[in-house]
Amino acid sequence: MFPGYLFAEFVYVEMNRRVGHSPGVQRIVQLGDNVATVDCGTVAALRRHAGEDEIVTIDPEIKIGQAVRIAEGPFEGLEALVTQVLPAKERIRVLLEFLNRSLEIEISTPKVLLVGPSYL
Repeated sequence: MFPGYLFAEFVYVEMNRRVGHSPGVQRIVQLGDNVATVDCGTVAALRRHAGEDEIVTIDPEIKIGQAVRIAEGPFEGLEALVTQVLPAKERIRVLLEFLNRSLEIEISTPKVLLVGPSYL
């Protein structure tokens, strides 16, 4: 489902060097200064959808109209709706509700996460 990725549960402050230097591991994925994490609910949903032996392909491409969660910066944690994809800049424009106002901002695509899985 995620070629080249290994999902591991470990206490980062105690095991990050050992995990990061394990055979076959290139690096621990980060979003800015934060280690990327996958919550238990998402893992459970993926397991339910895929079953034991089934392969599920996830479309990583962000599309207009999709909901995203901002992963870092001043709007971290807020959900927004994609209004424009700017592939040459690796950026998107999103519409979010902030302080009871609709606000459209431009943000780098690596700084957002799709809300809910987007399956092919």
